[in-house]
Amino acid sequence: MIRSPISVPAVCRFAAALLACALIIGSSAPAAHANNGQGGFVIRTAYTELLNGVYYLDADVNLNMSEDALNALENGVPLTVEWQIEVIKHRRFIWDKTVAELTERYQISYHPLTRRFTIKNLNSGEQQSFASYRDAITTLGEVNDLPVIDASLLEPHTRYMIRMRAVLDIKDFPGPLKLIASLFRGWDLSSDWYAWVLAS
Repeated sequence: MIRSPISVPAVCRFAAALLACALIIGSSAPAAHANNGQGGFVIRTAYTELLNGVYYLDADVNLNMSEDALNALENGVPLTVEWQIEVIKHRRFIWDKTVAELTERYQISYHPLTRRFTIKNLNSGEQQSFASYRDAITTLGEVNDLPVIDASLLEPHTRYMIRMRAVLDIKDFPGPLKLIASLFRGWDLSSDWYAWVLAS
């Protein structure tokens, strides 16, 4: 069976989409933003507190976006940042076991008409608006009183670790941009895992 060749208009449309995405990624960094190069995420501090039977997480995360990500943001592409959190049970003679996983997702977007940045908690739907990118990204990196796990779900006299990392999630990007983002280092933004003992 002979397959029909892809139509010229379809190829043109796809090429135009790729070109538009490349222009977004390759354009010069906005003047209002620092030149961040490749960017990078770093968890400065993170800890948990047990209050009323629930472990709550506080953390301070430096979200240094790359030039590619900043250019896309200014051109109308929302960026999604995830907090990936795991509770791990220490087992003496076999592999440690992950007993709980939590993903908290936030989306930062720019609105040219109002020249404001919005942060939306994709888990709860709550939104905040900011006059500057710096204020928005600083607030996004401040994790306060995030409930992680109920203490009743943990075994007594057992050692648990908790770890966290920050990740730029590109899976919801439109097709051509997602393809390009998966190939360029400027979009590979994630912190190392930051781990500590879950103290009672």
